[in-house]
Amino acid sequence: MLRKTCFKCGVEQLLDAFYRHSQMADGHLGKCKACAKSDVRANYADKRRQYASYERERFQDPARKSAVARYQRRRRKRSPEKQRAHDAVYNAIKRGELIRGSCEVCGAESAQAHHEDYSKQLDVRWLCFRHHREVHGQVVA
Repeated sequence: MLRKTCFKCGVEQLLDAFYRHSQMADGHLGKCKACAKSDVRANYADKRRQYASYERERFQDPARKSAVARYQRRRRKRSPEKQRAHDAVYNAIKRGELIRGSCEVCGAESAQAHHEDYSKQLDVRWLCFRHHREVHGQVVA
């Protein structure tokens, strides 16, 4: 197998650890995927307000709104068990059978329902946006 050294971290790795890049001599980017992802996260964190402003403006476009609606319909169709669990929680809160709690990690009042198992629709943990994203492995700056 061919190997390459990342110019950023200096670790020699298999070519699979590098993104393809047609303009590079060997056809792969000079930094590994881990370093590239780290750079993207750092850039987003540094320019978070700029990206948020851009996204708010972008969402005003009717074509963007319809694209988001299409994505949501596909997601709901692809994972009906998640949608049923979401709907069950919403309806239970509306009927007063389930009380929205505060974040179990930081105590924030605005918490979201997190399902460990979607078949147990009303068995939820209450997490704020940030901690909910972290549980799902998504980094929030």
